[in-house]
Amino acid sequence: MKTASLDALTTKVVSWNPSRLGQDEFAYIDLGSVSSETKLISKVARIRGAEAPSRARQLLQTGDVLVSTVRPNLNAVAQVPARLDGATGSTGFTVLRPTERLDARYLFHWVQTRPFVMDMVRRATGASYPAVSDKIVKESMIPLPPLAEQRRIASILDQADLLRVKRRQVLEHLQGLQQSVFVQLFGDPSSWSDRWTLGSVGDLVESTQYGSSAKASNVGEWPVLRMGNVTDDGRLDLHDLKYLDLATTDLPKYTVQRGDLLFNRTNSLEKVGKSCVVETARPLAFAGYLVRIRFVNPLAAYFVSAYLGSRHGRAVRRGLAKTAVNQANINPTELKSVPIALPPQDRIDAFAVQMKLIGKHRTLIERDLAVADELLESLQSHAFRGEL
Repeated sequence: MKTASLDALTTKVVSWNPSRLGQDEFAYIDLGSVSSETKLISKVARIRGAEAPSRARQLLQTGDVLVSTVRPNLNAVAQVPARLDGATGSTGFTVLRPTERLDARYLFHWVQTRPFVMDMVRRATGASYPAVSDKIVKESMIPLPPLAEQRRIASILDQADLLRVKRRQVLEHLQGLQQSVFVQLFGDPSSWSDRWTLGSVGDLVESTQYGSSAKASNVGEWPVLRMGNVTDDGRLDLHDLKYLDLATTDLPKYTVQRGDLLFNRTNSLEKVGKSCVVETARPLAFAGYLVRIRFVNPLAAYFVSAYLGSRHGRAVRRGLAKTAVNQANINPTELKSVPIALPPQDRIDAFAVQMKLIGKHRTLIERDLAVADELLESLQSHAFRGEL
């Protein structure tokens, strides 16, 4: 199949300096605005021209394809929707604006393919902060069938991508449902003093334990959970595990069991204190930046974890955190001092039952999503080889 470079198939983007706006606001899309998972633009900032960062320079149009030039292995790419026409993009993106020879959706699917990503990873420079240049991105050679064929291929891939989008929407709904059930059963934490007897997290806790400080590696008897295995939305992610060996006498200290809560004691200010409930019986150890919390009633772990992940709980975490050298810390004693409602045990149990049901639904949807991801990748591979 005929190929051409992205440079030959895209046009130059206008640069400008938004500081001329003074106090007027503009929409700014920075690197954190693009999700590497959903391939969508979110968290668009509204900032005043006088406060514009030096990287806010690229004037965007509907249909532009954004490719993050940093950490290309994450493949943070997105297409500018009509609602963001005229927004300003960071110079951390290569902005690809297709000519009449290249379909924008076809291009968008190309920059998600394994060949494109692997090429960018191979050509990236910088060990701790790998990045590629605009020049490298635009040197990528894209298969170029006739425009009508590009549109046909893009339409098929769009339909496959829609399966992923719908499943991600269900996952987002389930996440919102967790907090809805929490408020329904316990009320808004800001009004707890009018509704429940107040105590502290420590009133519910049986024991706390720091994780192992032993160095983890790619080999070892015990898979070990680290702070990255506790997601920002309060789940346990068992991907990307490391391993270590433990002495038999250390097993009670450094391993988890179903119903334990893992608390991230050291992280950035926004992430310190994130937590999750262990819902698996799989043998797992845990590392030093995590604290294992065991409760008198294990079902209370769901209640405490949900509170710590709520808006009110996150604010409390930020207030407790002690910061030093770009890191924040909350120790177990401080965690146990956090004020919390002490509702009837049957209500806490009912909440845990519903959280388990939601968790089971999430697992099923995540499996379906993995299948949809594989389907899209397979279709993309065939499409850009001219086999679709």
